[in-house]
This record gives sequence, structure tokens and C-alpha cells, in this order.
Amino acid sequence: MISSQEILSKIKNIDQAEVFIASSKSLSIDVLDGKVESIDEIRDLGLGIRVIKEHKQGFAFTSDLDDYVIEETIKRAVENAKNSEADEFHGLPESSSTVVSSAVVQDIDLYDQQINKVSIQEKIKLTRKIEKAAHQNPKVKKTEKISYSEGESEIWLANSNGLNINYKDNHCGAFADVIAIENNEMESGFGMSYVTHFADLDFAAIGQEAAEQAVQLLGAKTITSQKIPLVIDPRVATQLLEILVAPLSSEAVQKGKSLFAAKLNQAVGSNLLTIIDNGRLPKGLGSAPFDGEGVPTQETKLIEQGILKTFFYNTYTANKGKTKSTGHASHSSFQGLPGIGPTNLYIKAGDQEPSKIVNQITNGLYLVRIMGGHTANPISGDFSFGAAGIMIKNGRLTYPVRGITIAGNLIDLLQHIKAIGSDLRFLANIGAPTLLLEGISVSG
Repeated sequence: MISSQEILSKIKNIDQAEVFIASSKSLSIDVLDGKVESIDEIRDLGLGIRVIKEHKQGFAFTSDLDDYVIEETIKRAVENAKNSEADEFHGLPESSSTVVSSAVVQDIDLYDQQINKVSIQEKIKLTRKIEKAAHQNPKVKKTEKISYSEGESEIWLANSNGLNINYKDNHCGAFADVIAIENNEMESGFGMSYVTHFADLDFAAIGQEAAEQAVQLLGAKTITSQKIPLVIDPRVATQLLEILVAPLSSEAVQKGKSLFAAKLNQAVGSNLLTIIDNGRLPKGLGSAPFDGEGVPTQETKLIEQGILKTFFYNTYTANKGKTKSTGHASHSSFQGLPGIGPTNLYIKAGDQEPSKIVNQITNGLYLVRIMGGHTANPISGDFSFGAAGIMIKNGRLTYPVRGITIAGNLIDLLQHIKAIGSDLRFLANIGAPTLLLEGISVSG
């Protein structure tokens, strides 16, 4: 295969150029009622070319790496630049800022040989184990979906500023969606886990979790509207954190489309709250030695003890904001320009055991599910979620409730955090522990 450096040498008469080559392969296995429904393997290879001339940027891509096609792709990128508007903030990172030692790559621990060594037959057997584990609960009557998936990718990145780097990673995961039935009432539940090392994937636990979630809301009641403490399950807390990804983008802030605009260095949450993005988290699903433009990844404290400290930056938004990139250029495909996104984003764990957080509540709600998280307004921060959970009475989980609504403002929600659990859990590349929020209005 032709190298990124060789392609770069073919690009003439421009100010800056970048060549991004990505190779990927994936496997997915679906099982239903113990039978294999589908096995899909996909391979992909292609390159994207970005050029900048007189502050005008052009881009083109191809999945055909023949010399003639590459030459045509270069021409298209240059032509696209000519037809673009000039923007003084277009630019590529310098090679001096992209040095990543082999020790760092080793510490991040991104590639697991075992994922490839385990046979497809064994992976099918283990995927069936998920369904079997879920149906150990007699109330689980139906399987909606049981799946295993894995992916591997290798990136080569070179630019005219002297950058020439590459890395390889892989991951695997599994998902279960089941239905529990009791007294003609149905509830769904899901379990999932996505990891970078095969040995860390507990197939039976995924099925058990799906069953537990489905069963826990059977026989749910409604409640009257009231203001009560909320104990938020880590899976729900992770969903809430995911809503903050878009407003924490420097691009959204610079366009005035973020609830965090004009709030830098101000309190936006409880002093217990610290939100971190760490692109070098060992075994992190979003970890990498460098971002989609070649800038080294790092640990970034976005909110520290409730104070908004910074945003996600790529090279363009950093130039525009007269600051440095935080290593958050996301480049998931060779078919497009880098965007902005998190690596491993999480709420820093506290020191309280989740059970002790529940034990201190006289009358409250343990929140296990929200619906409509995507409807939260990223500019105003206003939200209205459908929700379900389990009532807490005198420090004990009692009966399930549903048909409730929680509405308010995201910053106000963050400022009501009164305790943070020690049980940090990641769902893919976003993680959170148990949270206690006090004085939250719940509508029945």
C-alpha cells in the first residue's frame, strides 16, 4: 500500500496539506433464541486529502488507492480549496507538537491480540451465553436482540508540517435487549459492555443486567408531583453527561450555541463536580496517542470543582480562540474533515458507596431510566425527560414508579449535586458514578 508520505509528496503548489489513511475491519454476530441470525464482516480502506492555500481549505476522499485515482483526488481537493471562502483560522498542527513516545502508546494499551485469536465459533458460543443468562430469570419471556461486535482500525497521518504518525487499535462488545412479562405487563431491559480487551467482556453479566433492568420496573405505580431527592443510577448519569458533549464543544461556544457560552471560569455545577476527558486513559474505548489531526491527546479538566475551565478544541477552533488545541479533533472516517468530540469523558468518582447514599434518604427516588434526553436544548439548557425509577423509603429501595416527568435546566441540575458515588462506570467512552441530587421537582 502506498504510504501517506508518498501521497503527500505528490501534492504541489499549496501552503499546507494533510493525508489521512484509515483501514478498518469489523465483525458482528446476532443471536436470537439460541440460533445465529447473522454474521457480518466488513473491511474498509480509504484516504482523505486536505489542502490549504491562501487560507482556503479543500477536501476530497477516495476508497480506491490506485495511483491515477489518488492523483485525481488531489486535484479535486485543490479545486475545492479554490472554490472555498478564505478563513484565516484554517491550519494544521506543527510536527513539533505531535511527538508521542512508544512508551505512551504502550501505556494506553489499545490493542488486544486475543480479540483476533478467539474463533468465531467461540464468540457465537459466548454470545449465546448472554441470552441464556438473561432467561435464568423466569420473568424474562422474550429476546429482542442479542449481539456481539468487534472492530479494528489503523490510522496513518502525515502533513506538510513534518508530521508522520500512525497507530492501531481494536475493541469488542456485546448488547442484550430482553422483555419481561408479569400479569400481562411488559417491560424491556438492556445490558451492554464495550471494552478494548476481550478478557474484560463478561458475557453472562450482560444478560443478567438486561434481565434485572426489565424486571425491576414490573408493577410500577405512579406518584404525585413533589420535590424530592434523586439518586441517579450510573447508567442514567452517563446519559446526562452525554447531553453535555455538544455544549462543551468550542465550536458551539464560538457560534453562541452552547449553554456554557460566556460562562468560562464561572460556577456551573456543585463544588463536588469534576468532569474530565482523558484521551490517554489505559484501556479506554476513546483512548488514542493523538487526535484526528495528530495533536497528542491529554487529560483535560473541563469542569473542576464546579468551575467551567475549558472546552473541547481542535486546531481550527483553537486558532480562532487564540489558544491551544486540547487534542479533541475527532476523525472517525477518511470520508470527512475532522470534527470535535470527546475521548473518554467522565464525572470524577466521589468517595461514597452507592448503598450509603441510598441509606441516607428518607423519601426519594432512585432514577433508573430517562426518555427524551436528546430533546434537551443545548443552548438554553432546558430539558423535560420522561423517567422511571424505584421509590426510596427510609433508606430502602421499595416499589417501582413510572409515568413521571423531570423538567428543569441542566446547569441548575448540576448545581444540585449533593453527593457523588465511588462507582464510576463507563458505557462505551462516557462514564459516571451514582449521583445524589436534592430538591428536584418530579411531576407525576
